Amino acid sequence: MQSEAKQPGETSADSFKYILLCLSFVFSVTSIEVFFGQKDFFTVFPFYSLSFLLLLVLYFSKCSIRYAIGAGILARIVLIFIFPGFSDDVFRFYWDGRLIVSGISPYGILPSDVLGMKVPLLNEAIFEKLNSQNYYTIYPPVNQVYFALGAYFGGIKFAVAAMKILVLATELIGLYYLLKTFHRLEINSRYVILYFLNPLVILEGVGNLHFEVVMIALLCTSMYFIFNEKIIKGTCILALSIGVKLLPLMLLPYFFFKMSGKQKNIFFLSLTFFLSIIFLPLWHDLASSSFLDSIDLYFRKFEFNASVYYLWRYLGELISGYNLIKYVGPGLALITILINMVTALKDKTYSIQSFFNYGLLVWTMYLLLATTVHPWYIISLLFFGVLSGFRYPMVWSYLVFISYANYSNVPYFENLWYIALEYVLLTAFILWEFNSEFSLMVNKAFKKVTSL
Repeated sequence: MQSEAKQPGETSADSFKYILLCLSFVFSVTSIEVFFGQKDFFTVFPFYSLSFLLLLVLYFSKCSIRYAIGAGILARIVLIFIFPGFSDDVFRFYWDGRLIVSGISPYGILPSDVLGMKVPLLNEAIFEKLNSQNYYTIYPPVNQVYFALGAYFGGIKFAVAAMKILVLATELIGLYYLLKTFHRLEINSRYVILYFLNPLVILEGVGNLHFEVVMIALLCTSMYFIFNEKIIKGTCILALSIGVKLLPLMLLPYFFFKMSGKQKNIFFLSLTFFLSIIFLPLWHDLASSSFLDSIDLYFRKFEFNASVYYLWRYLGELISGYNLIKYVGPGLALITILINMVTALKDKTYSIQSFFNYGLLVWTMYLLLATTVHPWYIISLLFFGVLSGFRYPMVWSYLVFISYANYSNVPYFENLWYIALEYVLLTAFILWEFNSEFSLMVNKAFKKVTSL
């Protein structure tokens, strides 16, 4: 699969026009991080909307894929030098990384316990910016490697830039295998524009340093090898993806129920082996740090930009008079697992396309039933959406930015009208899209029957 710098019949004037469009896109998307911050939603949203508009213009135009990919890379390079302005998670990344560089495990120790240890470059100023001062770290070992490699370069600004370079390098590897996957599935390679140039992916990935883009890059690479009968190599990379974020564990039922006996044995034995290499050396630290308890707290305490959960929370408060998250959160998580199992069991088809379709459904249900849906969580769904042909993940990647409006409230509070607007519009589009898909299926079936 190759794409030329110039499309057939493309003139120099056309090339200039497309280059100008690409540069306009780069300016619009990078301006968000360069000039604005988390509390500037009402100024930022027009720029975010413009970025999406330019993305669609580039996608539907005859602009060369190379120009478009070049624009995506250029935008990320610009953002390497800009300190994240829409998330404070980066301070915890740096904190954990500096501990590792200083020979201290980030597991089993609270940030408040570190202050008296005189760890180089970890001080009160950094501590005050942590959003999880009283919680143990929840970031798996491979994620910690990125933190440590970045923190090795010293101060937080240099460390963040180094981490961003590592994230970009991993993204480019994932991009290569994403293009190869498009070729394998005989999907138009222009679809790569919808993912790689998506403003949410750029801003939340290299921009705000959220590692979903790394997890997805490794996941995409692993699936390419697994479905090309290179299972051991694929499971090695899949283990790395799990070592960045635990979320790919959700996808394992697909392989358990759909792989043949020999394939299944190789898959799970090799995956267990590689995961053991990644997690076992830190097992004592992970256990002593209440790592699993911290994950459990995610379902029982944290809530942001949820949909179904907020409805249940409202009903719970009507009945009991207080927030029932400690029951509703785990309950919805259990429902997600049950839906996952039923979906994996329902169809015995084993193919790379059926895997991406399965991943889209599972990830959609996970997000709709979650107690917390930060904007960067939609990146994974967008990946599956692009590969399965559905458009609602793309729409959600635009609408989810509305949740940032809540950070403009001083003092902070979550305005549920913004959340309602996001999910009402999303629900309307999903119903329209699935109705269109259903109508298309009926029409195809009718034509097939009448042609007999």
